[in-house]
Amino acid sequence: MPVPFDQRPEPPPLGQVVNVAPQTRDQRKAALFREDLEKMRLKERREKYYSYQEGGVTPTAESLSYIPEEQRFVTDAASVNKGERDAAVQKREQMFYDRRVIKAQNEEERWRTIEVKHQMEERRMKEQRDNFSFARSNKTSMPYNPINLRYDNGQDGDRLRFSDDNLRYRGALRAEHLQRRGTSTGYNVLTGEEIPRVHVPTRPQMEQQM
Repeated sequence: MPVPFDQRPEPPPLGQVVNVAPQTRDQRKAALFREDLEKMRLKERREKYYSYQEGGVTPTAESLSYIPEEQRFVTDAASVNKGERDAAVQKREQMFYDRRVIKAQNEEERWRTIEVKHQMEERRMKEQRDNFSFARSNKTSMPYNPINLRYDNGQDGDRLRFSDDNLRYRGALRAEHLQRRGTSTGYNVLTGEEIPRVHVPTRPQMEQQM
């Protein structure tokens, strides 16, 4: 059964009313990220034992380390790509330049070596002309003159003369030995002529000064 209006009880007295301030769009977006949410909660804390500073990590505009947000990131990708291409071209050109320098140095060193060898050859030729060294090249390897068939004067010529005489003596001695052992008749059995005996010269003697 409905209660008449005048018999209804009075409403309870109003206590402390907590009004919740509406959140802005940035605050609602910040609630989606943990880091921003923690920053917002730290900022809204009502305890008295903390000291909160807004943007304490970001340097102020008066600081030497301050940089605008638009300059913190590279926004001109075309310029970056061009810089990379220019750096690659510069590196290639530097490589070609280094090769040219090395080849030029090697060529200069080669010509310097040729010039030094030429100067040494000129100096040697001059010394030979001054000392008459060209005539020495016509000197035979043995102390013997092939034109007049004479031995040179000196110990070298005497040694060669003794060596040749000793060679002829041993050859004659060997021929006489073969003739003496080869036949016992002393004449040619076919023609009957007497076989001339091999003359053995006197054995050469080596001089004391040799």
